[in-house]
Amino acid sequence: MNKEICKKIVENKEKFIPALFTIKQINLIEKYLQTKSLSNSEKTTLYSTIKRKIEALQTLKEESYINGSNMIPERVEEAKKILIGLNQERAFISGSFLYKKKYNDIDIFVISRRRKSYTLAEKHFTFILESDLKRPIFVSAFKYSVANFQNSVKITKKRSKIEDTLFLYQWIISQIIQNEDQKEIRDLVLQYFMHLKNEILDARSLNLEVERIKAMSKEDRIKEINQITKELVLNTFSLKYLYNVFSKFTISVKEMGREYKTENIPILLQLAKEVQNECRRA
Repeated sequence: MNKEICKKIVENKEKFIPALFTIKQINLIEKYLQTKSLSNSEKTTLYSTIKRKIEALQTLKEESYINGSNMIPERVEEAKKILIGLNQERAFISGSFLYKKKYNDIDIFVISRRRKSYTLAEKHFTFILESDLKRPIFVSAFKYSVANFQNSVKITKKRSKIEDTLFLYQWIISQIIQNEDQKEIRDLVLQYFMHLKNEILDARSLNLEVERIKAMSKEDRIKEINQITKELVLNTFSLKYLYNVFSKFTISVKEMGREYKTENIPILLQLAKEVQNECRRA
């Protein structure tokens, strides 16, 4: 019999008595866990009546929920086995493992009382809080996953601060110019779809959108990021506020340009100019 389920029953016995087990049966389960000697009649009760109920609960525990489509069937089955082996009350598997032939690792998310993360072999574990399930990035992951629970938590749609958006934008432009990873494009695209399309892209759709942008030439990629950023800020902040913010941003970038003749200066100034022009038209 599954000892973890037996422990849960004993720990929460008030929830099972008398609906599923009698007091005598709970005491017998506790005796079994303590490896105490059992009489013949106790063994009969344990391995007939009680065992059948435990197996039924085990079946419920092993139930899986498939969120999303176009997954590799073999990977879905493997994900189910991993979840059963984890023996965690609430966990889900997301990421490229479910839909790409070649993948870097298996992203496993576990609902826990504290946050932590680590990698074990090819498995990357991320322990998140209950409240984290409201965050867009984890909503995106859950929307394309194999899980052992259903998530009915409503998302927290929160606007980023303008300085955070501009920092993210500048970081992405810098990465494009230097031919670096550009993984932060994901965060910008996620915000764009959430605020302009009122949609949280699932992990696979988000990845496809990011890959579409990354496949562009450097020049087109920069234009795309500028356009996304412009539309995002224009639709999430007041125009008067934006005009003032980008006036200061322009001054700051020009000062930086006088000291550092970097490739990103005209790109940043172009965004500021376009946003301010839109503010004037309104």
